[in-house]
Amino acid sequence: MTVSACSSQLRRTIRWVEWFLLGVSLTQNWLSSHLETQSPPLLWAYLFGGVFWVFSLSFPIARSLWQRRIYVFLELFLILTAFAWEVWFELLLYFVLVKSCFLLPRREVILATLLAGIAEIVIIAQWIPGRIDDIVTQIQAGQVESIYNFQVILFSNIVSYLGISFFAVCFGFIMVAERQSRLRAEALSKQVEAQAIALERARIARDIHDGLGHSLTTLNVQLELIQRLTQQEPVAAAGALTTAQQLTHQCLQDVRLSVQTMRQSNFDLNQAIRELIEQVHALHTLKIDYQIQLPILPPTVAHQLYCILQEGLTNIQKHAQAHQVHLRGYATSNDIWLELQDDGVGFELDGVLSGFGLRGMHERIQLLRGQLKVQSRAGEGTFIQVCIPR
Repeated sequence: MTVSACSSQLRRTIRWVEWFLLGVSLTQNWLSSHLETQSPPLLWAYLFGGVFWVFSLSFPIARSLWQRRIYVFLELFLILTAFAWEVWFELLLYFVLVKSCFLLPRREVILATLLAGIAEIVIIAQWIPGRIDDIVTQIQAGQVESIYNFQVILFSNIVSYLGISFFAVCFGFIMVAERQSRLRAEALSKQVEAQAIALERARIARDIHDGLGHSLTTLNVQLELIQRLTQQEPVAAAGALTTAQQLTHQCLQDVRLSVQTMRQSNFDLNQAIRELIEQVHALHTLKIDYQIQLPILPPTVAHQLYCILQEGLTNIQKHAQAHQVHLRGYATSNDIWLELQDDGVGFELDGVLSGFGLRGMHERIQLLRGQLKVQSRAGEGTFIQVCIPR
């Protein structure tokens, strides 16, 4: 269950409980009018009840703290004002204190409870002497039966018990529901953490494959070539050794680039692309015509684009048998574009994502919420277009 769903369920539960307690309080005031000869008109009870019903329609748990403070203060003030008029909403007073536990900090809840209790005691202390005098007068006049009506007193106690017991049970249900929501939130947090770890592992795997993996593969080929040429063609072996040294340098650069991306916030994508092209020129006869005009991007986005381009160039070097590559990188008001086109042998698009490299490119594009377009035919070269939102 989501946080919003839990919050909505809590609002509904509190609203229904408050309506029930409001009905019990109005019933108690109606019974009080039959037990007391000088009780206030029921109209006041109904008016206060209407105001409290309007308050029950709102439960500002998502509002700012000052709005929640005003909400609790006004409801407590109205209940105590009703007490001063001898209109009793005692059950509702307790429930408002329960609601304040969801709306206010703990210290403010304790303070509100103390102040409300003091105000109630002061109000009761003001009307108790007059009430005692009234009861004594009625007893002396022989009106005991009107004061102590057995049926009315019994029914009043039944209503009080139902109201208090219902309040206690619902309060327990609310606490249980809150605990279950917290447990669900903790379980969801663990799932999110596990998913984040899995995504980070996948990212590291892509970085190793797309960058370091290709360089090490090429380095291994060069070392095997050196081993074969050492005895037969020393000059060619020396050239292959130079290439191997350059590949080793490229591997170190790839590792440094990954570390810099994680640690630094000023990763320059344009400069990194130019250095990548220089490395390709140093190791291959491939001619790359490029126009790169990309804006400053967040380091994570820039690194993902760099890895996508690196994978594309690596695939061209390994499989395309191309002589000319056109590279464009530019930005519009809404998007970032990368376009890579070669004049190589091309391939059929069936199973284009079956290779780990192209699948890695596709996964990176998904992380950036972009689109990857691949166009190719056997003998007609390949065109790769990347678009991500800016």
